[in-house]
Amino acid sequence: MLRIYHELCKGTEECGICIYVCPKEVFKPSEALNQKGYRPPVVANEDRCTGCGNCMIYCPDLAIVVSGEKSRRRAKR
Repeated sequence: MLRIYHELCKGTEECGICIYVCPKEVFKPSEALNQKGYRPPVVANEDRCTGCGNCMIYCPDLAIVVSGEKSRRRAKR
């Protein structure tokens, strides 16, 4: 499961690291702006997510959390 805290995000135009580090193209830019005027990412293809955690690790704003069954299985390996 992916959770994006839109209000913490600097947006895909200013940052966009999550889009670039995701090996499965899970994210896309949102149509809407957050309260700060940035366009945060949205989850476009959650079924492609492998739970690698790259988006969460590299997000400088701590705006993404990866949790759930896929990430737990990966951690046990």
